[in-house]
Amino acid sequence: MESYAYYNPVKLIYGPGKLDQVAEEILPYGKKILFVYGQSHLKQSGVYQQVIDQFNKAGIQWFELEGVHPNPRIELVRKGIEICRNENIEFVLGIGGGSVSDTVKAIAAGAKSNFDIWDAFEDFHHKMHGGLPRAYPHIITDALPFGVVMTKPGTGSDFDYTSVTSNSETKEKLMVINKILYPKFSIHDPTQVYSLGKRELACGTADIMTHIFEQYFTLTTDTDILDRYKEAELKTVIESGLRVQANPEDTAAQTYLLYIAAWACSDQSMVGAAGGWAAHMIEHEISAAVDLNHGMGMVIVYLAWMKYVMEVIPEKFAQYGERVWGLTRNGHSARSVGAAAIEKTASYWASLGLPLTLKDAGVDLSILPRAAKQAVRFGPLFSLLELKEDDVAKILEMAS
Repeated sequence: MESYAYYNPVKLIYGPGKLDQVAEEILPYGKKILFVYGQSHLKQSGVYQQVIDQFNKAGIQWFELEGVHPNPRIELVRKGIEICRNENIEFVLGIGGGSVSDTVKAIAAGAKSNFDIWDAFEDFHHKMHGGLPRAYPHIITDALPFGVVMTKPGTGSDFDYTSVTSNSETKEKLMVINKILYPKFSIHDPTQVYSLGKRELACGTADIMTHIFEQYFTLTTDTDILDRYKEAELKTVIESGLRVQANPEDTAAQTYLLYIAAWACSDQSMVGAAGGWAAHMIEHEISAAVDLNHGMGMVIVYLAWMKYVMEVIPEKFAQYGERVWGLTRNGHSARSVGAAAIEKTASYWASLGLPLTLKDAGVDLSILPRAAKQAVRFGPLFSLLELKEDDVAKILEMAS
């Protein structure tokens, strides 16, 4: 295991009916808020009116920002920042999935920054990939307080300090990681997930799994306790993903997905082992170009990435097959068992109704050369292997 320091200040509130606590959690920070949410689902499900009723009862003045897309847009973030500045907003609340959470984070930081918030996303990637620093780097140093109510398990953005945002004008999807971006609270009310469609639940299930994978398949050694924790998470996600497909009102299964989604992307899961996240960086280029659902894109890219890098740590892939899927060696090599584990993963995702190739997902394959180039524009990616443009192109070809 590697050395680490772990800290997470997010107040995580769980339980059926806990949505009724949202106004109570906001009041310590102010009574003038920006309320951010997606498109039609929140109003159709009745959550919107429940929250508005709480605002009125608590004397909270709210301004709305509707229209968050699955790949959150910097253009909407800028609108939110303008509202915050013009109306002297004291708190930002997001209700929805990971895209809403990411949007809220960017708005909260942008409202306190004296530069365009997109510059912070670009500068973070320059730094992360060892690029030449700009003369005047754009670094987030403050943010409005904000909180999140999660209505979709998947990203875990409600419990970490990462924001991912897309720029539809430049066809880019970038992230920024900064501990200023921890929410003040996150509410997990599993009853609010019941109304999600099966495709959304399937994409969220797959997204959680790839977040765990990104930290599980690592060059770091002596990680057995970390591995077993992640293996238990994976087995629970796999079981729960099937359960919610059969019955979206399976409260226990929805609870497990929300819980593991939060922990999978938090430092608690990341500490002690060096993760790479290269597959995520590659997928971002696809979803930035064609607005593909991120969880769906990760299924496709991650299967190709696993096949491309398995030879680096075949024993780890075999371990995954044995401990998560119950495969046995029976004299077979680690490579053989590892390959079988990848196929088990593919079969599981297919059973959820998810496409396994870019073509089957309706992606225009002509975008792939640019996607490969864009993925390494800040420098090579590293995840078990150093991935240059040619490597990314091969992975995308395998995914097509």
